[in-house]
Amino acid sequence: MGNVQGMLTAARRLLGTTEHPPGSNRNLVTKWYGFSGAWCDMAVSYAAAHSDNLSAIGGKFAYTVAHARAFQSKGRWHYGIGGIRPGDVVFFDWSGSRSIGAIDHVGIVEAVHSNRTITTLEGNTSDAFRRRRRNSACVVGYGRPAYKSGGAPMPSTDGILRKGSKGQAVKTLQKNLNTVQKAKLTVDGDFGTATDKAVRTFQAAHHLTVDGEYGPKSAAMMKAALAGRSKPIRPTALVATGALEVDGEFGPATCAALQRTLNSRMRVGLDVDGAFGPLTITALQRYLKVEQDGVVGPRTVTALQGHLGAATDGEWGADTTRLLQKALNDGAF
Repeated sequence: MGNVQGMLTAARRLLGTTEHPPGSNRNLVTKWYGFSGAWCDMAVSYAAAHSDNLSAIGGKFAYTVAHARAFQSKGRWHYGIGGIRPGDVVFFDWSGSRSIGAIDHVGIVEAVHSNRTITTLEGNTSDAFRRRRRNSACVVGYGRPAYKSGGAPMPSTDGILRKGSKGQAVKTLQKNLNTVQKAKLTVDGDFGTATDKAVRTFQAAHHLTVDGEYGPKSAAMMKAALAGRSKPIRPTALVATGALEVDGEFGPATCAALQRTLNSRMRVGLDVDGAFGPLTITALQRYLKVEQDGVVGPRTVTALQGHLGAATDGEWGADTTRLLQKALNDGAF
């Protein structure tokens, strides 16, 4: 079995891997896997297989939800990013539900930063394997592979506070319960019977599952309650704003600018999250008046190029992206 550095080295070798044509899901990763589809988790499997770490990640996966549940079943899952380390497999849900069943993307953690952001290595992000900087807003959780060496021990909890939990996070919960519902808890960091009862009261009052477990959904509702709101506060993805760098790279900032423009032009209500998913692709196709199949094929690319005044060869390359970035900056798209 391999190690953390081997996993990261194998993943870095994939940087720059693209689809041919863009939007087709066809590249060396999907060819290796034997299936042409969304390939973010296939890329994780590819990196693991090419570093003797396939058993460490639990096997070969294409479906992110199944992969997260496999980590969970082996006691190697943690909600949120507390304790996250390089080499961990991090799972995302762009809607911010924090639910394993809603996971729709995955990457490998390359670095962890003091401002609670992480650098990741991700496949199937803007039709390529790229390095990304993410915050915790859309992270559901992470799985820790069972590396032979270089891996960290699992955190002492799975990220959910429940009866028996102890520590600073419990103190914060107790303070918050005292604030929002006058629970009169002793702030001692010990999740005992009184705290359990207060959590259940909070969950019932806010129409949550009453199980005494303070997890992602209860935490989102607590954030709203502390802000005087009645509905959970939607997380905000880490997406740059302002003028785009005209560099020919279709990354999250360019995608987010496109989403904002499509929302303005058509009122389609896209989440401005920088993720070039089926809803964004379909909205773009609608705007370009081509078949709305959610796949960026030659017809969609040709229509985009025609709209931008580019040479219409049906191949979405750096020149097409630079013209798109310029048009978005100029408000001319």
